[in-house]
Amino acid sequence: MKRTLNSLRNIGLLSLLILFLPAIADKPPDSSGNPSPLREAAYRVLATKCNSCHRKRNPFMVFKPKNMDRRATRIYRAVYLQKRMPKAGGAPLTQAESDTLRQWLETKFDQP
Repeated sequence: MKRTLNSLRNIGLLSLLILFLPAIADKPPDSSGNPSPLREAAYRVLATKCNSCHRKRNPFMVFKPKNMDRRATRIYRAVYLQKRMPKAGGAPLTQAESDTLRQWLETKFDQP
C-alpha cells in the first residue's frame, strides 16, 4: 500500500513537472545567466513565427534558448540578406517582430 502511494505521488510530481517545464525552459538567459528582455522578445519571435514551420519541415533547426545565439549568423543571412525566410505560406513577420529580431541580431554582431 505504501509503495502504491509513493508511486502515485511520484506520478503526480512528474505530471506537474511536465506541465510547467516548457514555461521554465522558454526563459532564454543571456551570457550572465539572467533573462535579457530583448533576447526574450527575439526568442518569442523565433518560437512563434519560425518554429511553427521548422518543427514540421526541419526539426533539426528548431530554435531553442540554448541554440539561438550560435544560429544568429544563419538567421540574419536567411531573413535579411537572402530574404528566404519566412517561406511563402508561412507566418510573415510584422514590422515590429522584424525590428525586434534585427535589434537582437545586431547585439550579437556588435560584441568584440
